[in-house]
Amino acid sequence: MDWQELYRQRLTTPEQAVQAVKSGDTVVFSIFPPVTLPPALAARKGELRDVRIRLLAPAADPGWLRMPDTSVFDVEFELYIGDFARFVTDERRGAYLPNLFSLGMKAYDQARPDVHVPDVVMCSVSPPNKAGFCHFGAHHWVQRSYARRCPTVIAEVNPNLTQVYGDVYIHVSEIDHFVELTLPPFGREEFERAVSIVSDPVRREGWRQLGAELPEINVLAAVSGVLAAVSPDDARRLLGMAEPPAEAVPMARYLNEIIQDGDTIQIGTGEPSRGIARLGAFAGKKHLGIHTELGWPGLARMWRDGIVDGSRKEAHRNKTVAAAWTGCDPNDMDIIDDNPHFELYDPEYVLHPRTLTKFDHFVAINNAISVDLLGQINAESVFGGRIINGTGGQPEMHLAGAFSRYGRAVTLLPSTAMGGAVSRIVAQMETGSLITVPRFYADTVITEYGVARLWGKNHRQRAEELIAVAHPNHRDDLRAQARALWWP
Repeated sequence: MDWQELYRQRLTTPEQAVQAVKSGDTVVFSIFPPVTLPPALAARKGELRDVRIRLLAPAADPGWLRMPDTSVFDVEFELYIGDFARFVTDERRGAYLPNLFSLGMKAYDQARPDVHVPDVVMCSVSPPNKAGFCHFGAHHWVQRSYARRCPTVIAEVNPNLTQVYGDVYIHVSEIDHFVELTLPPFGREEFERAVSIVSDPVRREGWRQLGAELPEINVLAAVSGVLAAVSPDDARRLLGMAEPPAEAVPMARYLNEIIQDGDTIQIGTGEPSRGIARLGAFAGKKHLGIHTELGWPGLARMWRDGIVDGSRKEAHRNKTVAAAWTGCDPNDMDIIDDNPHFELYDPEYVLHPRTLTKFDHFVAINNAISVDLLGQINAESVFGGRIINGTGGQPEMHLAGAFSRYGRAVTLLPSTAMGGAVSRIVAQMETGSLITVPRFYADTVITEYGVARLWGKNHRQRAEELIAVAHPNHRDDLRAQARALWWP
């Protein structure tokens, strides 16, 4: 049977496609999931029981995030929770799956009897090309990884996906059900109608302001029906348009002093790293390479402006590589679209130590919530054990910088939180705090007050380095605590 006939036979409606989900199943959605399939599945709440919904940083809720109990849909977050859905774990109604991108599929591939392969994955794909292959667009992430392993694959065919390159394809024969997405025209008039029904005046004005900033309003088409539930600030962050915090300005200057011509870099999501490129962190550099989990505002413009060419990379030379372009802003997406310099691969490959240790000049740049005076790095929790995000790809990327022969593992850390009242450099972690990076992998910590170099330093020396870059208002207290802990 040719692929066109197979496609026609498997083409169906969202309501029919989600009939493949049975009670007791685990269903996987990645970042930026399909538009029509989640609400169709949520509508079956009267028919199903004990369905586990595995999510990665959701930005909208078809119904299961706010259900009063877990008897129908039990939510599980993999790797990253994100701002929008944090209330679910705060209310203890969602579990967290602490996989790593590099190891998340290992137990499935080993067929371990105690680990259950998810039953259904719902993904977004492009229309098939002439050979019958679809790609997953700019938000590739774990979609193909799960599609290769889950017994049932349901794909929403979206003709508006960004054309991407790399190892990103899946054949029509590997997909069980197709649903074609036809989005109605979405322009300024449709956007204003969607905004007008948002009851909160502050949120309504926030959406109007964001809409005015966008060169193409159609990037908001997918969330037009949930503007009342999604914060415009969340949307701005997802689109890479959030303004960097003020303390990121000196941090960018310190980072610029560390980066060398020819380095291969990675930048993690969140603040302040998200905006660091726009603040001149790489100004004046040449022949940089990029091998990263996801994008950031200005990533593609670094290539356009000649800062990045990948010419000295030990792997994927002359290419910029990621697991997804999520995090890039609309201007970057215009450059990436149909541009073979930018390549995507499955995160289990991009973030695997066997891949990352090929780079001899790798600089990992990530954020932290707090760092203690021993160098333990927490990027996941506040107030002890309140988890607010997850590991994402930070552990693998940080270790790549640590193990790279001439590389660095850089942690960006604003010195305070809560308007300066709380130091983010702490003597000891609170009970229950999640340690994302152990102290023996800590390398370089940058705050707006300078650079703490921890590599090769003992506990006392590390304390001195970190106190020197803490906020001046908190240094005396930190010094007193340090002396009580590590000095006679």
